[in-house]
This record gives sequence, structure tokens and C-alpha cells, in this order.
Amino acid sequence: MEEPILLTVFTDLMMGLSYESEPILDALTERYGEQLTIRYVMSVLVQDVNDFMTPSERALPPEEGISLYCKRLAQIYKSEESIGGLPINMEGFRLFDPELRSSRPLCLAYKAAQLVAPESADAFLLNLRHATVLDCRQTTHEEEILAVVRESGIEDAAFLTAFHDGRGEAALEQDLVLTRRLGIRSLPAYVIQNSDKAFFLQSFDIDDFVKAIDHFRLS
Repeated sequence: MEEPILLTVFTDLMMGLSYESEPILDALTERYGEQLTIRYVMSVLVQDVNDFMTPSERALPPEEGISLYCKRLAQIYKSEESIGGLPINMEGFRLFDPELRSSRPLCLAYKAAQLVAPESADAFLLNLRHATVLDCRQTTHEEEILAVVRESGIEDAAFLTAFHDGRGEAALEQDLVLTRRLGIRSLPAYVIQNSDKAFFLQSFDIDDFVKAIDHFRLS
């Protein structure tokens, strides 16, 4: 039996680029089946929305400045729609506000889901991402996260415990340590590896992934 290949996806749940890359991962799963394992590492793109705002946006009262940033971010998302051909709806998009200024809650939510329902965690990741970039729900809010938890068939009390008791934070910090150790600064990023080789990749072309994976399988 061939040695399985691990494809590690460094991402943030909020990212339109990761959403538009879903067809690539689906096609790779169909092509390679059990020969390929995909795992997600949460890298928290937005620690504080202020880091991505323009000077003119930062000069405004937070409510106005962040609102303008969200409108600009919505335009960026729409421009990414052609990458994977998946629809993006940005009507009323408002992911951040003065109280919820980071994408960290979304990444933390995935780690909590992994802890309490590992068999459902990847489906939860997709559902939460779709709620963010397709349904325009403000998924930085805990009540929206919980709604997706229930939609994904995860027991909400167990999820909330892992979300708040430090276990999710510890798991997320492990992901961030790995992201920093590998020097990853642009997302999404991918690492393809087996027991003794690893290859870093950033691409939106499935042929690049197939070439890299087949190189591992045939070498």
C-alpha cells in the first residue's frame, strides 16, 4: 500500500480565497481517496481589524470606520468569485464591529468543534465559512456560531464548554505556533508531506496540486 500523503491547509474561516478553493480540495479528495488526508490549521488572518483598515478608515469613529472597511472587504470578496466559480453574496456583509474586531472567534470555533465532535468538525468548518461569505451572517458573534454548531449536528453545551474553558484556545495556539514556525504569512497556504518529505504550495490551479502529490507518490 502506498504511503498516505498529508495535505495541510493553513487558513482562516473568514477567507473568500479559501472558500473559492473548496472545489480544488473536493476534486483532490475524489481523485486520491484514502491515499490523501486533508487537515486544516487555523492561522487567524485578522487579529485586529485595525491592522487592515486604511488611515482614513481608522481616523473615523470605530463604528463608521469598520463599516467602511467591511464594505471594502465585501468588494474584495466579490472580486475573488471567479477564482473557483463559487457564488459569493455580499449583500449586507458586516463581519466586524467595534466589539468584535478579529476573526479569531471563527478559528477558535473550529478548534472547539474538533475537540468535541471531530467527525463533524470539517463539515462545521464548511458550514461556518458558507454562513460567513455566502449568507453574510455576522459569524464573529457567538450566537451565530452556535446556530451553525446546531446546524452541523454538534451538541451545543459541549461545544460551549470547549469554546470557553481554555481547551479550544490551547488547540488554536498550537496551530498558530505551527504557522509561525513555518513562516507562513499569506493565506491560504498548503504543505504536502509524507514521512520524510514536505513541499510548500500556494496556488489556485489544481494541476499544481496534482503534480506535487503525484511527485510524492511516484518518487
